[in-house]
Amino acid sequence: MLTPQQVEQYERDGLLVLPSFFSLEEIGALMADVPRIVAMDRPEIAKSAAGETCAALALHRYSAVFDRFMHHPLLIETARQLLGGDIYCHQYKIVCKDPMGSLDFPWHQDFGNWHDLDGMPEPKALNISIYLDEVTEFNGPVAFIPGSHRHGRIPSLAETPAGLVNTTTLARLNRGVIEELVNEHGIVAPKGPRGSVAIFHGLTAHASTPNISPWTRHILYFTANRMTNAIRKPTRPDYVAHRDFVQLEPETEAA
Repeated sequence: MLTPQQVEQYERDGLLVLPSFFSLEEIGALMADVPRIVAMDRPEIAKSAAGETCAALALHRYSAVFDRFMHHPLLIETARQLLGGDIYCHQYKIVCKDPMGSLDFPWHQDFGNWHDLDGMPEPKALNISIYLDEVTEFNGPVAFIPGSHRHGRIPSLAETPAGLVNTTTLARLNRGVIEELVNEHGIVAPKGPRGSVAIFHGLTAHASTPNISPWTRHILYFTANRMTNAIRKPTRPDYVAHRDFVQLEPETEAA
């Protein structure tokens, strides 16, 4: 369980970073299946025109180890605590940044996509991002504007990042908005060892630059949504916006 101070920080900043939240053994078990996953030819595996692997979505469909991990007590109990109720998994994906790659993400709020493209009624969902590799200042860390979630939904422009056609679009925020938010709240880019997590609100503005290092950067994203907030009018493939709405329960034998 998170402490009252950690819950207060999440509510204040829309961001909570927990170093080494998962063990190296747990992360190692996940990473052992990543080479097989990224080599697959499936619609859930997004690659750029140059062959760079960008993302692997709906991991629970084709990876037993990731399916088990989706039921990890730490994931489910943390999400329940912060969302205040039972949850299901709205999205479950790895975002891959290959060494010296080109993948980047402009400033955006995830709830913009969840609401406009999936019909999610309210911003009662969050992301738990798990570092499968060490995240450094060189390999494309995610940058956040802490406190930006308190501004609510900000008007945005739908944009599809290169290499992610038919998998996702982003509710991109314009430069003027970002300047105002950063001047008021600042900007952070959490780094940490494998197993660390960054939990962030669906309205927290974030972005990331390409990986300029010779090392991989894989981050696993578990998007938890309140059962009462299930999406109503999805327009994206079901491997992007899940439709099963199965209430998640913790399993002690998680990876």
